Amino acid sequence: LRENDLEILYKLFERIAHAFGREFGKPSTLEEFEEKLENLVNYIEKYMSDEKSNNEALQELVDAQLEELSKAYEGLSALFELNRIISSVNEPWMILKNVLKLLDNAVNYSSAVAELEIDNKIYRETVGDKEVIDYLSEQAKNHNETVLVECPSGLGSYVVVPLVSEIGKYGFLALSTYGEKRLLTAGDKKITESVAQQLLTAVNRYVMLEREIEKKRLEEQLQIARRIQLDLLPRTFPFLDTFDIGAESVSATQVGGDYYDIIKSPDGSLIGCVADVSGKGFPAAFIMSSFRSMFRLSVKISGDLKTLAEQFDRMIYDDFEIERFITAVIFKISTDGTMELVNAGHDPLYIFTKNDAIMLESTGTPFGILGNCSYGVTKTILNKGDIVVAYTDGVVEARNMKGEEFGFKRLEEVVLSNKDLKAMDIVDRIVDTAFEFSRGVPRHDDTTVLTVKYR
Repeated sequence: LRENDLEILYKLFERIAHAFGREFGKPSTLEEFEEKLENLVNYIEKYMSDEKSNNEALQELVDAQLEELSKAYEGLSALFELNRIISSVNEPWMILKNVLKLLDNAVNYSSAVAELEIDNKIYRETVGDKEVIDYLSEQAKNHNETVLVECPSGLGSYVVVPLVSEIGKYGFLALSTYGEKRLLTAGDKKITESVAQQLLTAVNRYVMLEREIEKKRLEEQLQIARRIQLDLLPRTFPFLDTFDIGAESVSATQVGGDYYDIIKSPDGSLIGCVADVSGKGFPAAFIMSSFRSMFRLSVKISGDLKTLAEQFDRMIYDDFEIERFITAVIFKISTDGTMELVNAGHDPLYIFTKNDAIMLESTGTPFGILGNCSYGVTKTILNKGDIVVAYTDGVVEARNMKGEEFGFKRLEEVVLSNKDLKAMDIVDRIVDTAFEFSRGVPRHDDTTVLTVKYR
């Protein structure tokens, strides 16, 4: 080669080397140039081989990402379709088959189980091998959070998503690729969790709706029960020419266990009663209505207070469960002012004279505790203008914001400062004052007051 030709080859060599990021320097001999050229060729061959490997790895990554995007698309499609299905039904268990079908398109599992437990009923939908389904169900019992685990055999994996919200636990959703070489991915787990959340939303909506319906149904029943209970209390009173009578009963709940009554006895006397059933709500109201029947029927047969009290004690003991009892005051007033009293474990009955307050304490245990109690009868004489006040502990045990009780002293002050009013007005003053005293504090007990002024 001519020297000019070699110079051209050297420059071309340098350009090629520079293009691949190499620097060899200018050779001084033809042999040295041949050696450098051989090194460059080897480098280029290795470079091209590495690029091919990198391109193949990049293609695999792109393919994997495309597969994940495809799964994500399928997952979104499943969520949109599931949302449409949920909107068309009220009962969430009706969509379990659709849930598994949609997940199969998005995740491509081999076995699956969706289980709901609502109102103590179990709804279940399964796909695949029974043994795998049983295994998934067993694993679901042990987890309160989502898990993604490889199967013990090393073939496949499973994901379990508990259906848990702030209002309760309602089952689970579980998928598996057991027996396959393919493992569930983090993307599969995310899709399964999203579908489970949609299903849980449907469950929550159903449960809350049922609770609201049940609440309204119960409120309606309570309103009916309240009206019935109020109808059981006397609307008019006898002996209006001899006695001025007033009474009021306010339940702490919709229905309560307080009771009052005024009846004319066979011998022409007035018999009054204020009673308090242990407990509150429906059970207490039921016992109260039963006691009313006992009281009214028994008074028509006998006006003897001792006999009446012992009958009530025996009947309540026999007819109702243990720990159910009634405290009561039963008093009998003749038109000449003679008064008899039985106090069965109740708060003291008051007799207010012109300037004094007389307390008549309990003379026996509450009705229904012993079943064979003997009750003493307290006797006294009322004078014109005397006021008899019977009440339940909802009055004297009413508490204010400081935790203080209304107490007997305040009750006495209210009556003595209003003794010239009519009986019903005195009752209103007692109830209003007790409620004002306990303003801001939920009433823990029923409140009943019965007042009789002897004319």
